[in-house]
Amino acid sequence: MDRRVVEVDVGRSVYEANKRLADEFRMLLDSYGVRAYEFMGSPGSGKTSLIERLIGIALNNGYEASSIGYIGGDVATSLDTERVSKHGVQHVQINTGNICHLEVPHIYQAVEKLDLRRLKMLFIENVGNLICPANFPLGAHRRVLVVSVAEGEDKFVKHPLTTRLADVIVINKVDLASAAYVDLDKMERDARSLNPRAPIVRTSARTGEGVDKLYHVLLGG
Repeated sequence: MDRRVVEVDVGRSVYEANKRLADEFRMLLDSYGVRAYEFMGSPGSGKTSLIERLIGIALNNGYEASSIGYIGGDVATSLDTERVSKHGVQHVQINTGNICHLEVPHIYQAVEKLDLRRLKMLFIENVGNLICPANFPLGAHRRVLVVSVAEGEDKFVKHPLTTRLADVIVINKVDLASAAYVDLDKMERDARSLNPRAPIVRTSARTGEGVDKLYHVLLGG
């Protein structure tokens, strides 16, 4: 009996397989002329509120509601998707159960329920988590990392991988910075030291501060 041992790097194999699927999904989006934006961040960082603001700006800039899509990922409930659906956009809810992130097969199943021929812009809100989603890109054209000041000013250095992989970095809830005793300049320096290429935008989803800038960064990227 041949007892040779073959070592397989399972982690690398899984990552490479996901990367292939993500690239294929992006090509599908490109074939329909759809731009996709994946939002990553902790629960309560303000991802949904920012997406709602961005949808409002898009609608005010001539986008039809049917040309905007939203895929909401959560462990349970459809609360976020229900909020976004009130804007009249195409929407799909994904509940992952005990899985801490979305994967490309989830997204493929979701887009089957969307009319890609009408879409121009697709928002994908990943499960609230600063760890798992980073390792599983979904094929979006831009990965947006949202960190709120309420989480503390050390989140970028505590989650360096997610920070490095982001295409756009958002520091949200800046209207609470004084109350949270957070140094916004330090947060930005920490993020920049880990990721010198990504635009950094300071926002408040509550007041609307900085959201116009984020909108233009996303469309211009």
